[in-house]
Amino acid sequence: MAHNSASPPAAAMKPFRCLLLLVLLSPLAALAEGFALPAFEQVRASHLSSDALLLDRTGLPLADLRLDTRVRRLDWVPLAQLSPAMRDALLTAEDRRFFAHSGVDWVAFAGAAWQNLWGGGKRGASTLTMQLAGLLDPALRMPANRRSVAQKWDQSRAALELESKWNKQQILEAYLNLAPFRGDLQGISAASELIFKLPASRLGPSEASLLTALLRGPNAAPPLVAKRACRLAASLGRNNQCGEITRLAQSQLDTPRNMPRYRLAPHLARRVLQQGGQRSTSLLDGHLQARLLAAFTPQDDPASAVLVLDNSSGEVLAWIGALDPLGADGVVRPRLAPDWWWPYATALGIEQRQWTAASPLPLGAVIFDPRDARAATPSWMSLRFALRDHQPAALIGLHARQEREAWLERLRLLGFEPDGDTPAAPSLLQLASAWRAFAANGQWQAARWLPTQESNPRRAWRADTAFVLSDLLASPGPAGWASLWQSHASEDGSRLLIGHSERYTLALATTGNDPLGLWQRLQLAAAGDSRPPPAPPGLVTQNVYFEPALETPRSEYFLRGSEIETVTVLADGRRGRIIFPAAGLNHVLDETGRPRERWILQAESSTALRWLLDGHPLGEGQRLLWNVQPGQHRLAISDGRGEILHAIEFEVHPAPESQER
Repeated sequence: MAHNSASPPAAAMKPFRCLLLLVLLSPLAALAEGFALPAFEQVRASHLSSDALLLDRTGLPLADLRLDTRVRRLDWVPLAQLSPAMRDALLTAEDRRFFAHSGVDWVAFAGAAWQNLWGGGKRGASTLTMQLAGLLDPALRMPANRRSVAQKWDQSRAALELESKWNKQQILEAYLNLAPFRGDLQGISAASELIFKLPASRLGPSEASLLTALLRGPNAAPPLVAKRACRLAASLGRNNQCGEITRLAQSQLDTPRNMPRYRLAPHLARRVLQQGGQRSTSLLDGHLQARLLAAFTPQDDPASAVLVLDNSSGEVLAWIGALDPLGADGVVRPRLAPDWWWPYATALGIEQRQWTAASPLPLGAVIFDPRDARAATPSWMSLRFALRDHQPAALIGLHARQEREAWLERLRLLGFEPDGDTPAAPSLLQLASAWRAFAANGQWQAARWLPTQESNPRRAWRADTAFVLSDLLASPGPAGWASLWQSHASEDGSRLLIGHSERYTLALATTGNDPLGLWQRLQLAAAGDSRPPPAPPGLVTQNVYFEPALETPRSEYFLRGSEIETVTVLADGRRGRIIFPAAGLNHVLDETGRPRERWILQAESSTALRWLLDGHPLGEGQRLLWNVQPGQHRLAISDGRGEILHAIEFEVHPAPESQER
C-alpha cells in the first residue's frame, strides 16, 4: 500500500512536533524577568489567619473565633510539620518532576501542547511553581474554563522567575498554605483541621489522597473526589485504601466547617479577641475550666454562669458565661438581687464594733406564749444565725444604723460604683472580686483574666474583720471547708452563690432546682479537701451564753475589746431598758437639813451602756450613782455608737420647806 508523501504518519511526526515546540518555547528562559513576585519571607509574614485564638496560661487552646468571613484560613504550617503522606500524594498527583525542573516541566509542557493542539483531548501541564505564581499574582491566575496560550506563557515566565529567587522547599511550603481546598477553605491547615479534625502533621494516606484530589476540583461532588483520590492511592500502591477513602469523602467533605474548633471559653473569647490572627494568652486554667464544665449535668440550667478566682492573686482561673456557647455572657450581665450586700454591711458593722457575731437582733413582732399571756418570749436571733437564715428585718435594721458615707466609701473600696445606697445591679464578676477580699485577708483587687491587665491591690477590710465574716458563713461540705453566701432570687429567677474555699473564690448564678448542690459539685471539681484558714492576730475567742437560752452556748471570735461572755435579751425584745427610775415618776425631795439625796440609776442591756441626763453625758455602766437634782428630766441610755436604746421622763420636786422659803 503506497503512502501519501504529503501526509506523513502521526507516529513519525510526533517527535518532530515536540522538538519544534521546545524550540519555540525555549526563549522563555531568557524572558523570565519582569514579574514583581514577592519574597518568601514577605508571603509568610503577610499570612493572616481568619481566626483568633484564646489560650490558657500554659498555651492550651480555649476558644477560637472567626473574624474574617471572606476566607477561612488558619495558621501557616512549616514544611517540616507536614505529614509525609501529604507531601507524597501532592507531588505524585501534581508535579512528579518537581525537584528536577526549574519552574516549567518542558517534557510535560510539550506533551500537553501536542495533545491539546493535535488531538487526544485536553491535558494540563502546570507545575506547582506555576500554580503558586497564579496564587501570588491574581493576574496570572488561570480561569476555570482552561487557559489561553498567552496566559500559559505569562505563568511559565513567572514560574521561572520564582524558581530563581525561591528554593524548592519554600515553593512547596507556600503552595500548600495558599492553595484553595473546599468552599472557603484556604491552606493545608484549614483543610486538615476543619474537614478531618486533624493537624497537618497527622494526616494519613487516605486523608492526604482526598485533600490532593480536592486541588483539581475543590467543590466537586464527594463521589467524584473519592474516585480521583482512589486513583491517586492506586498509583501510590495503596489499592486497599479506596474503601476508607470513599467513607471519609461521604462523611467528612460536606460536614459544617464554620464551627469553632475549641469551645472551653467562648464567652471570654468574644470579650478578648478582636482581629484575625490574634493569639491571646489568658490567665485561665484550661484543665480547671474543663473540670467545671464536666461537673454540669443535662438537667442543669443552660444559662448557668460560673467564675473562679485565685484567692492569693485575684486571677481569673475559670470563666463560664453560660453552658450554651452562643448564650449571653452571664459573668458580666448586671443582676438585680435584693440581698447581695448584706454580708458587706455586716462586716462593716463588725469592724466598727457596732455588733458582734453574738449580738442579738430583733426579728420584728414579739411572740407570746398562748398558755400564759404574762410570759412574753422575745423574737430575736443572734447575728450569726440571722445572717445564715437571711432574716431581712434584722439585717436591714442593722444597716439602717450605719453611717451612710462610711458605707458608700466601703463599697467603692470593693470596686462598686454606688447608685444611691447600693449599686443598682452588680455583675457576677464584681461580686466575685468583692467577695475574694474576705478570702485574701481583707485585700481587694480587680479580677484579672489577661497577664497585661494591671493589678492594684488595696485594703478593703481589716484581716480580723474578713476572718470573722468568713467564719460567720462557714460550713463543711463534700469538698471540705467553705464560706458561702446564697443570695435570694434575682429578677430573672436565678440564685447567686458567692463563696470561697481554701484556694478559690467561686461565684455561681443559676436557676436550677438545687443551687447549693451545684455549687458544691463545682467546688469539688475545682479542688477537694479544703481546710479552714488560721485566725489572724487581734482576735479573741470567748465562750458566749445567752439569757434566755434560746441559743446554745458556743465559742465565738471577737475583735479584741468587743468580746462579751453573757448576752442578755430583754423580755420585750429591746436591746436596753431603764429599770430605775420609772417613766413618769414624780418625786419630792426629803426635808431640808438632811444630806443630799442620791439615787442608783439601773438599767439592763445586752451591750455596754452610756447614760445621758437632759442631753448631757452622765456616766457608763448598768448601775450609776446620781446626786438627785430638782427639775423635769429626760434620762436616756445609749450604746457605744450613741444610739438611744431607751429614754424616760420624770420630775423631781424640791422639799416643801424649800418651797416656803
